[in-house]
Amino acid sequence: MKRRIVHNFVITFVTVFLLLGFGALNNCQPTSGTVFAKEQAVKGIKLHITGKHTRKFTVVTNSAGKATVSGRIQGDKRVFFKQYKGGYKKFSVRANKKGHFKKVIKLQKAVNKVAYAIDSNKVNKLIKKHPRKYVSKTIVHLTIKRSSASQASQKAASQASSSAKAASIASSKASSEAAESSSRAAAISSSQAAARAAASSSAAAAQAAAQRSASQAASQRNAQANQAAANNTGEQEYVDANGNGLIKGSVDHIYHVPGSTYYNRTKNVVQWFKTVSDAVKAGYRAPLR
Repeated sequence: MKRRIVHNFVITFVTVFLLLGFGALNNCQPTSGTVFAKEQAVKGIKLHITGKHTRKFTVVTNSAGKATVSGRIQGDKRVFFKQYKGGYKKFSVRANKKGHFKKVIKLQKAVNKVAYAIDSNKVNKLIKKHPRKYVSKTIVHLTIKRSSASQASQKAASQASSSAKAASIASSKASSEAAESSSRAAAISSSQAAARAAASSSAAAAQAAAQRSASQAASQRNAQANQAAANNTGEQEYVDANGNGLIKGSVDHIYHVPGSTYYNRTKNVVQWFKTVSDAVKAGYRAPLR
């Protein structure tokens, strides 16, 4: 009888312990530090691009390479633009009292397509500060393509620039040849005059010979100096083992020489140059810092 009582007591105790333990487990809640907050959309904010009812669309520029983006925002005063293709620009546009906004975007030279993510500035800041708590439901993806007319205009301008450069080279070459011809004619005339002077008087011939020798020496020195100047412009060249230029020309028309602050960060290289003067002639400028 005692054994049965003890046995029943043990079973009862184990049953109560399991029930209490199971209830404790069910009531146990993880602390806020052990779970991630569920992503939620920011309420009260709406973004709409005029004439577009989708979240992803494309516009085409005019002949000048410009595209106008307009729309309306509710719940915020600013619209944030972040470029993720064709460059890395970031900027915000302020809406008027009724929430309307407009932005004219111009494509840089040598770039035919860019892409922007457009969002509420307030939403963008919240997501940046709390990436695990908020998610954007207002973001719009915009692609801007250069129109065929703009591409033709850009190509014509490039061809005109190339033609002007070729004409300048031809003009310089013609001037050089004319100067060389004039120099040869002058040398021949001087030689003939010296010969006539030598026939009339040996003293005059000696003097003419001395003048001729001095003139030739000066001409030789000038030729050597000109050749040295042509061979050494005094400007450093940045080239690799194959003679290719190492100066980077970015989409923002800024050049970066090897070893400079932003050289290794510049990935979107539009054009390569051997010298700084080549980059400047092509319309590129040095970085501000």
